[in-house]
Amino acid sequence: MNIIPKPKQVEIYEGQFVIDIQTALIVSNQRQTNKFAIELKDFIKEKLGLDINLSLSAKRRIIFEHMATENAYELKVECDVIRIQAPDDQGLYYGMQSLKQLIVQFKRYIPQMHIQDKPLFNHRGFYHDVTRGKVPTLKMMQSLVDTMAFFKLNQLQLYVEHTFLFSGQSEVWTVTDPLTAEEIIQLDMYCRERYIELVPSITTFGHLYEALQTDSFKHLSESEKIDEFSFYDRMLHHTLNTTLDESIAFVKQMMDDFVPLFSSNKLNICADETFDLGEGRTKALAQKVGKSRLYVDFLNQIIEHARTYDKEIMFWGDMILEHSKCAKELPKDLVCLNWWYEPEYPEAKVKAIAEYGFPQYMCPGVNGWNRFMNNHQMAYDNIKMMTDYGKKYDAIGILNTDWGDFGHWNFIYNSFPGLIYGAAFSWGDSRTIEQMNQAVNAMLYETNNDIMGLLMQLSDKHIMDFTSFVRWFEKDNDEYIKRINVSEEHVYTCNKDIEHIIHTLQDSMQGLDTQKRKHVNAFIVSAQGIQWMNMLYLLVRKDAQGIELEQDLDAWQLAERIEYWFLDFKQIWLMDNKPSELSRSTEFIRKITTWLRNNA
Repeated sequence: MNIIPKPKQVEIYEGQFVIDIQTALIVSNQRQTNKFAIELKDFIKEKLGLDINLSLSAKRRIIFEHMATENAYELKVECDVIRIQAPDDQGLYYGMQSLKQLIVQFKRYIPQMHIQDKPLFNHRGFYHDVTRGKVPTLKMMQSLVDTMAFFKLNQLQLYVEHTFLFSGQSEVWTVTDPLTAEEIIQLDMYCRERYIELVPSITTFGHLYEALQTDSFKHLSESEKIDEFSFYDRMLHHTLNTTLDESIAFVKQMMDDFVPLFSSNKLNICADETFDLGEGRTKALAQKVGKSRLYVDFLNQIIEHARTYDKEIMFWGDMILEHSKCAKELPKDLVCLNWWYEPEYPEAKVKAIAEYGFPQYMCPGVNGWNRFMNNHQMAYDNIKMMTDYGKKYDAIGILNTDWGDFGHWNFIYNSFPGLIYGAAFSWGDSRTIEQMNQAVNAMLYETNNDIMGLLMQLSDKHIMDFTSFVRWFEKDNDEYIKRINVSEEHVYTCNKDIEHIIHTLQDSMQGLDTQKRKHVNAFIVSAQGIQWMNMLYLLVRKDAQGIELEQDLDAWQLAERIEYWFLDFKQIWLMDNKPSELSRSTEFIRKITTWLRNNA
C-alpha cells in the first residue's frame, strides 16, 4: 500500500468496496462533513469519471462520522460501507486524504481494511522561500497548499525579507513584485479550510540586504559597504545596526504591516545569520561588551514588540548556539527552530537547545537551493536524521525548508519529493528511500513509471552548483571551482546520461494529467540546465586553472544554447510566479553568455 504518510496500523481483509454509480456520499445536518462529502465527490469524478450522488441514505455508501478515538482518524472499508471516523473535523479531513490516496492506487476497487492512524509530531510544516528570486502567484501558493494537505502537512511558512508591500519601503520592494495584504489574507483563508496554519515569518535582524542597500535605509546597516546588487553579497551583508533606535522602529513598522494579516497564533521573527554583527559600525562597542551582548539585547527588543501580537514566538536557533552564554537571558517560551541541511549534524546542538529549556522544532531541508535539481538522497537522509533527533529530544514539530539562495533557480516541483519526505517522517513513516520513492511515483505522479528513479539519477549529474558559479562570475573567486575534481570524460559521460534521462522523462509524460506534465516539463528544463552548466564548468576550469580541453568546445555555440534554454526557463517561471527577480536572473545569464563569447 502506497499511502503517504504510511498509517500507523492497517489490517486488510478479504473482499472489496466497489465504487460505482450506485454509491452515495452520506450527508447530514453538519456543514463541515457535507463540505467534505462534496470535495470527495469532486475527487471521485476527477479520478474515476463517476458522478456519484449525495444522499441521506444508500445501500452502498461513504460516511463521515464523529467518534471518540485515541487516533487522529480511523478508516473502515467494508463491502457496502466506507466509514471515515474521527473525534474532530481535522481528523475526518485526514481520513479523507487517505481514502483519496486509496482511490488513486486501487481506482474503483478498494480493499476491505481498517486503518488506525495518528501523527508522531503535532506540528508538521513546510517553509518556502518567496524572497530570493521567485515570488509565487496566489494560484501557485494555493496549489502548494493543496499538495501539502494531500500529504497531511499542517503548517506553512513563507520566507519574507523585502517581498511584501511594506509601507514606506517602495525603494526596497520596487526591485521585485511583492506580495500584497489581499494575497496574504486570501492564502490564510485557503490554508485554514485545509487545516493548514499559515504562520507569518519575517526577517527582523539579519537578512535585510535589500533594505540596507537603499538610500532610504542604508544608514541602519551594520556594514558601511554599499554595492551594486550581487547574489553573493546579498548572502553576506545584511544586518541591522543594533545601537540605533531607528533600527528597532524599522522592525516594528514591518511587523505592524505584516503580522496582523495572519490568523495564526504563531510568529517567526527569524533573527538568524547575523554574520556582520559587530564587524562594522558597532565594532568598537562589540570589542567592549561582546557580540553576544549586542545580539541578545536587540533580540529581546524584537521579542518585546512581538509579544504585543499575543502570539507564540519562533526564532532560528543558529545564533543562540553561537552566543550560548546569553541563552539564559531569553524567555524560555520562545520556540527555537533548530536547522541543519546535511546528513550529519552534531547531536550535541540538539541536546544543547533542549537543555537551554527552549521547545524546539527540527528543521531539515529539501536540498534544492543552488541547484537545478534537488539532491533527493541528501534530502531524505537529512530529514530522517533530524526527525530522529526530534523524537529523541522531544521536539514539538518538524519544519522542512526550501530555500532560494543565489536566485532560486530550481523549480518548486523539484522540491515536492522532499516536501513529501518531510510529511512522511514527521507523521512517523519510516520507509526506506526506495519504498518512499515508489510511493511518491504512485501518489504524486500517479504512474507506474519510475520518475523518482530518474530524478535521483539526475541529481547525481550536477557537477557544479550556483555557489561556485556566482563566486566565479560575480567575484572572480575560484575557491569552489578548485574543490571540484572530475575529469573531462566524466563531464561528457554525465551529459550523455542526462540525454537518456530526458528522453525517458519525455516518454513518461504519456498518461499523465496536465498538472503532472507541468512537473515533468520542469524536470526536463532542469536537466537541460544541468547539461549546459556541466559544459560551462569545463570552460571556467580552463580559464581559472589553465586546464586545457581534450575535446573542442565551442563557447559561442554554448552561449546560444544557454540563451535558447533560458526561453524555456522563463516560460515555466512565469506560469507559476510573478516576474519578481527574473530580470536579475536574466542579467546573470547575460553575464555568462557575454563571458563565453569573449572567450570564444
